[in-house]
Amino acid sequence: MLEILKSVDIKSWIGLAGVLLGALLGLIGVFFANKSNLSRLQLQLENERQRHHSQVKREKLEELYVLVSHWLNDFFSHYFKLTLVMRGEIDYNQYLDEIISDGKDAKTDFQRIEMILHIYGRELLPTYNKVLEWRAKVNEISSEHKADYKKGKVNGEKYLEPYTVVHTKLKNAIEELKNEIADLATNA
Repeated sequence: MLEILKSVDIKSWIGLAGVLLGALLGLIGVFFANKSNLSRLQLQLENERQRHHSQVKREKLEELYVLVSHWLNDFFSHYFKLTLVMRGEIDYNQYLDEIISDGKDAKTDFQRIEMILHIYGRELLPTYNKVLEWRAKVNEISSEHKADYKKGKVNGEKYLEPYTVVHTKLKNAIEELKNEIADLATNA
């Protein structure tokens, strides 16, 4: 074997070394190309994941905007009907019948609103909590009026002004929430 190796001239050894060096450089090039492709693929997948997450978040926030808009419409409907009771234009039973009738077609899903807020819009929770505070104040005035109504005090004129003021604050809080939802959806 040693004799065969000695019989090969130096030019052949140089050629073989060149081929081996070329193959080694080729392998190193393939290694770096694969590493670069893997890095690019990972970056592309991360970009697609972020784009998908942004798209889902935007869609959920758009849904939330619509749900909150329906909720606002429900508040206006209840407000208008209760003010008719406070003015003595309809009685409480008619008001409740109207509310029950409207409830059959209600498009407001409070659980869905809260779910979307807690999963996709945590930054909206402080404004949402303000809405809930104003809703509680509206409900408080409504409950006081109802208690007086049950006692036979049918005239609820004294509740009209505070109810209107608090309801306006509630409307403003909901509009602020809608604006924040729109801004968040735009930037998602």
